[in-house]
Amino acid sequence: MASKTREFFTRIPKARIAKVRIVGAACALTIVAPLAWQPPAIAQDSAANFYKNRTVQAVVGYSPGSTFELYLRILTRHIGKHIPGNPNIVVQHMPGAGSLKATNYLAAIAPKDGSVFGMPNPVNTIEPLIDPKNSRFDPRSFVWLGSLNTEISTCAFWSKDLRRFDDLKKREVVVGSTGPAAGSTIDARVLGTLAGIKFKVVTGYGSLGDIRLASERGEVDGFCGLLVSALKTDYWEQYKSGRMTVPVQMALTKHAEFPDIPNAYDLVSSEADRQLFRLIFGPWSYGRPLFAPPGTAPERVAVLRAAVAATVKDPVYLAEAKKINMEIQPTGPDTIAKLVDEILRAPASVVERAQQVLGVANR
Repeated sequence: MASKTREFFTRIPKARIAKVRIVGAACALTIVAPLAWQPPAIAQDSAANFYKNRTVQAVVGYSPGSTFELYLRILTRHIGKHIPGNPNIVVQHMPGAGSLKATNYLAAIAPKDGSVFGMPNPVNTIEPLIDPKNSRFDPRSFVWLGSLNTEISTCAFWSKDLRRFDDLKKREVVVGSTGPAAGSTIDARVLGTLAGIKFKVVTGYGSLGDIRLASERGEVDGFCGLLVSALKTDYWEQYKSGRMTVPVQMALTKHAEFPDIPNAYDLVSSEADRQLFRLIFGPWSYGRPLFAPPGTAPERVAVLRAAVAATVKDPVYLAEAKKINMEIQPTGPDTIAKLVDEILRAPASVVERAQQVLGVANR
């Protein structure tokens, strides 16, 4: 299984480009089956009747100002025109537990009529393995609509003595976090274990923006879990000016724009460590996924999937994303489902080690 998992994830970066180019076709094929029993005109009329004058909720598990919220908010400005009936799309913030509150809501409580969809943190998809007591869902039941990009995680520091990767091993590094299950906690603890870095994680911050302010005040050194998309949209000026440094990235391959920043995956030598790395950081390959509640009516799923596929090809949407340096690398729903299934097949020994590293086994 280990070799199979390694082979699968090794193929992700090369396959991803091809998948981006065919996402529209894949989604188009997806919508044929549920609507095959009725003429297309009737299907469109039915969807238009449902969505006309309706408000559709787009749920995000973070407060305003997060990159997840930014991705979802810009999507909502454009996706409505690709849904029959042109409903009003509004962002609903549901922060808590690193997006777990929102994910639990979408998985178990939200209406299943096509009037709600959301963007979870992809790391939430491994929570049922890592901490099943706090995860009331099975990610394999999620109705994926597509993903807006792929991600690479990094760590960012404002302390002047933390400029290079080797500097992180010279002393205890104090990092802020938004919660025990947040990526800012998970990434620091796993990176510390795999790279021999002594992190002290301080939880309780409301957002990464709050941690940035705390870092500038000297309360903490910085934080892990800064995604490249956020780096390029929210922290680019600080990074380019040198006020903030990014001495490490965590991904299966390096980001093309940061070839000189060490990748922790390249520094891991044992297969056991690589398996742990793939379990924790593999979900970022479907970085900004969208899903509807399990059990959502198939005809509404088809409409939403088609709308997502059309939006990520919409020139106006892409122009707005480009203007703020936002990366768009779409992934289709079937590809996301396959990645989730593969990640959730991690050997029990790897899951147990992850629980030990993250402190879940002791709760």
